[in-house]
Amino acid sequence: MLLRVFSDTKGDFFLGLVVIILTIELLFSWGYYSGYNNSEGAVPFWKLLNYLIIPPSIWLFIRYNTDDNFKFQKWHYSLYIPAILAYVIEILAGLSSFSLKEYEVWFWFTDTLLLVGIIYVLGVFWLQYIKLYHIKAFSTGKNNIIQRVKLFLLMFTLTVLAFIWLLFSFIGWSQYEIINYMIIFLFFSFAFLHFLEARTFPPLKLETKNLVFPNYNDQENLQLLDDLMKEKKPFLMPSLPLNELAKEINLPARYVSFLINQFHRKNYKEYINGHRIQEFLKKAKSEEKNYKTLLALALESGFSSKSTFNQVFKSQKGQSPSEYLK
Repeated sequence: MLLRVFSDTKGDFFLGLVVIILTIELLFSWGYYSGYNNSEGAVPFWKLLNYLIIPPSIWLFIRYNTDDNFKFQKWHYSLYIPAILAYVIEILAGLSSFSLKEYEVWFWFTDTLLLVGIIYVLGVFWLQYIKLYHIKAFSTGKNNIIQRVKLFLLMFTLTVLAFIWLLFSFIGWSQYEIINYMIIFLFFSFAFLHFLEARTFPPLKLETKNLVFPNYNDQENLQLLDDLMKEKKPFLMPSLPLNELAKEINLPARYVSFLINQFHRKNYKEYINGHRIQEFLKKAKSEEKNYKTLLALALESGFSSKSTFNQVFKSQKGQSPSEYLK
């Protein structure tokens, strides 16, 4: 998962950080019950256990999974300042041989701040998830359904864990081992769902025919879509839902989405924004640049705001608009 930071699915990197912390928690519990933690020569792996990594990692994972245009910004590093500070304080405490557990402020810093952060990010997720569910923004299909189940299962389990943690920290509930059982349940569930998604024993690929929409001619309809984008330029409208675009060529929205994914290797937002970027570049190289600002050209190309335009442009071209046009 951590290697995903170098891929297009960077959100999984932050999920990987959460998994590492939960894994260390399980190892710590094993070491406690088995006596390993107090044995001579034990490797103090528990010193890597830092729960303050969890809230910002979950938040970034949520943003990557619920917002197609989200990009990691430099200020996001600041979200990990509490976790880094906790590591530094623990190292200094270890060097000077005094116990942080004696200080109530340490409890509020490591436990209360953690719970507040987790409750906040979980609240943000469930509000966003409900919003996406009501507007029916989720795609269908086996893999997409499995992805939804995985995301729902992950966030539901984390929500239950946060509730149990709240009971353990502030009410004194003693059934701490339930947290370990929940983590184990989460790991096994994810392993099973990954097995279903990965299709460890896929059928032999004997043909490349479109079996999802067998009654449609892909090449003809792809040409219809391309002609529409060139002639009518519907992407110039700031708001262009998939179903509205599909109506223009009298095709089902799911099939249009399939064409874009299959032949352009992009999702719908990337496809539309790609046309908007090309339209902007065409305008920026014309006489219009002499009497219009870059923002005016971007808005005329279909972008709804300066921030969205800059974000999309940099993600596709690797530079800001002004740098690219120099």
